[in-house]
Amino acid sequence: MSKLEITNPRGRSWPLVVIRLVFVCMIAGGLVVASLLGGAYVWLARDLPLIPPYDAIRFETVSQVRAAHGQILSEVYSQRRYMVPVEEMPPLVVNAFLASEDERFFNHSGTDLRAILRAAYVNIRSGRVKEGASTITQQTARTLLLSSERKMARKVREAIVARRIEDIYTKDQILTLYLNMLFLGNNSYGVQAASRAYFGKELHELDAAEAAALAVLPQSPGSVTPVSKPDVVESRRNHVLRRMHLKGILSEEDFNAALAKKVQAVRPKNNLRERAPIPATKAMQAIAPLAKKSSSAPVLAGEGGLTATTTIDLGLQLVAQEVARDAAVSLAKRQGYSGPIAHIEAPRWDEFLQRNQSFLAISGVSQLSPQDTVLALASSVDSGGVHIQVTPEIKGFIPLELMKWATKYTEFPKKNKDRARTSLDGKLKSAADAVTAGDVLLVRLADPNRPKPKSKKRGAKTAANGVAPGSPEFQLEVFPGPQVAIASVEPKSGRIVALVGGSDFDISQVNRTESIRQTGSVIKPLYYSKAYDMGVAPSTVLAGTPYREGEWAPTGDKDDTKDMTLYEALTRSENRISLRVFKTVMDSIGISGLNDWLRGLGFNQTLGGYTPEALGADASPMEMLTAFATFHNEGIAVKPVLIREIRDSTGTLVVDNRSSRDAATSLFDAISLETAAQTEDALRVMTEETAFIITHNLRNVAERGTGRAAKKLSRPVYGKTGTLPFDVWFIGSTHELTTVTWLGQDLRERWLGRSKEKGRVFGADTALPAWMDFMAVATDGLPVVDDLEEVPEGVVIVNIDLETGLLASSGGTPMPHLVGTEPTEYATENDWLAIDEELADF
Repeated sequence: MSKLEITNPRGRSWPLVVIRLVFVCMIAGGLVVASLLGGAYVWLARDLPLIPPYDAIRFETVSQVRAAHGQILSEVYSQRRYMVPVEEMPPLVVNAFLASEDERFFNHSGTDLRAILRAAYVNIRSGRVKEGASTITQQTARTLLLSSERKMARKVREAIVARRIEDIYTKDQILTLYLNMLFLGNNSYGVQAASRAYFGKELHELDAAEAAALAVLPQSPGSVTPVSKPDVVESRRNHVLRRMHLKGILSEEDFNAALAKKVQAVRPKNNLRERAPIPATKAMQAIAPLAKKSSSAPVLAGEGGLTATTTIDLGLQLVAQEVARDAAVSLAKRQGYSGPIAHIEAPRWDEFLQRNQSFLAISGVSQLSPQDTVLALASSVDSGGVHIQVTPEIKGFIPLELMKWATKYTEFPKKNKDRARTSLDGKLKSAADAVTAGDVLLVRLADPNRPKPKSKKRGAKTAANGVAPGSPEFQLEVFPGPQVAIASVEPKSGRIVALVGGSDFDISQVNRTESIRQTGSVIKPLYYSKAYDMGVAPSTVLAGTPYREGEWAPTGDKDDTKDMTLYEALTRSENRISLRVFKTVMDSIGISGLNDWLRGLGFNQTLGGYTPEALGADASPMEMLTAFATFHNEGIAVKPVLIREIRDSTGTLVVDNRSSRDAATSLFDAISLETAAQTEDALRVMTEETAFIITHNLRNVAERGTGRAAKKLSRPVYGKTGTLPFDVWFIGSTHELTTVTWLGQDLRERWLGRSKEKGRVFGADTALPAWMDFMAVATDGLPVVDDLEEVPEGVVIVNIDLETGLLASSGGTPMPHLVGTEPTEYATENDWLAIDEELADF
């Protein structure tokens, strides 16, 4: 009997039906899976950000403040980043990051399946996440457009965006974005910032070891850096170096040399404190409100990227800062020694010396120089000097002659201040009167070229105290109590070339060029110039009798001042004549007229019309500088400019303070600026004739009057001194610059000198020497120019007999006059008044 075959009604076999059914189910399942995956893709990609055009991307970058010649003065940023296109980066740096982060970058389209499988294998085998698989494109997508949350959905979204980025940007563009935006610790974003922060180098200066060290930082930038964990960085760096070697990027020799090199970060420099702190601070204050407006990009508009170019001449700025500190220290030494920094008992001496040694090492001081002011411990003291130690190895000696100034500093008592006496130019008899063993002192190496003392006793004493004969000599220093301000401007352009607001920015950040102080006699030329402008002749003789207003007698009752001309009174800074000049001006134009005149000169304070203001009013050094610069600018208003221009990251001018008279301005721009600027007539605040007369008078001050020490500059100087118990001044001009120097007490807690009446310090012996030190450098090598050589048409110069104010028949003093105001009669006697060498000093 045959076997029974089961068939379906249509004659088909059941196995074939089953196969077909399975096939249909597989297709249906695939469609379902595809639909689900498609739905998931749509859902995950539903709110992904649009990828912007490459040129529209703007990152937060560093805003810089630069000196007039391009040197960086300071930087301001929320993210320290310097954009560098990948084509300008050294291949060594790029290859290091590829070896560390994404070796197959040029062979994938955003995600790397091979890297994913390798990472999965390594992580499963190790039982922890040991290796990642994110490509450089994925990291770029995450940083550029996505968050850093650790979820699977974010990884999928990251892969989607990475694929889109690969479709829109070139590989070089992706690398440029990645290498400029990744965070590498220490507030450094991008490879250029990290290179400067950790190694103090530009990218092209990095060697293989340093490039590889930067390449490992993206793994954990917040916690592992060359500063915080150099050993960990070195271990990871060596792994990158091996990859680079295997790829043929490094030769065997270069590979071994890189492996042998230790990871060592440099100490970052603080440009703000080391270069030009006050100009840099003022420029950063101007940048701050502009930072968020610096880019017009529609997406990812970053802050910063501004470059403020100042008018500061960095060379002169550094000179001014050194002069300011030296002047303040010199005045502080004249006031006496206020005591040691601290006192340490003998059991803790070794600890102090070790700490001081570490501090010097951190500060980068490997060998002391006469410019380095350091802490030292007084190990023993005798009458002839102080034996000191700076570190366990560095020992020295302060001879008495280099600390004779250190007589006791005496504070004025709250009552009877005028009776108090403080040291001034003291002569210390014994070092033991000022210092005891264990005192922590401020010292610096003595000038090796200074004249040596004749005494031979020091060698024996030094050897007896354990310091070898011939050990270095130091001088005792002091933190200055008095403060100082120096500002220098080009009168023609208004460019501020140097600006110092104090003796030490680390101690006090106050900008004293803008602080209101008592002017003393430097106020006098401001109202003398108005008297000349009114037609009062410089040869006019006024009474030298004591000046009184009711009970007020500011010049005393002694009738010891001769009658004299206005010209000579300003030269000698004679108060009695000046009070009468001030009253003459007030009687003629009133206080409102005088204040209008002063505002034109840049004096922003308002006088009250009180006669004592003739001998000193409230004003800032910058206001007084502006007035004197206006005199020297032939009566055309000077507007001091510190920020020459500010440009954004595209080079577009945001702030434009350029002057057509600025040598740094191109000819084309100068023509445009001159056309747009106001005419000289609109800027003129006094006639050229009046400016000539007051400038001529100020030159006489610097040649024969209270400022006669300025003759040592060996070129024409036009200036004025000022002296008060708490403030001393000198403001003067040469052909190139007008410069103000001021020294004083911030809180006016004591007189600058020994007392209110005696032992005073003067503008002539304190502020003027500082002015000379700065101007000697500023004018070195420049041609000598006499700005008064060309006399305006409305001025006539005649020789005046000083005693009578009439024309001198022979000799006499040349005095400029407005045409028509000069005397026409000759003096009947020719016994010209001899100039007394004892001139008034304020």
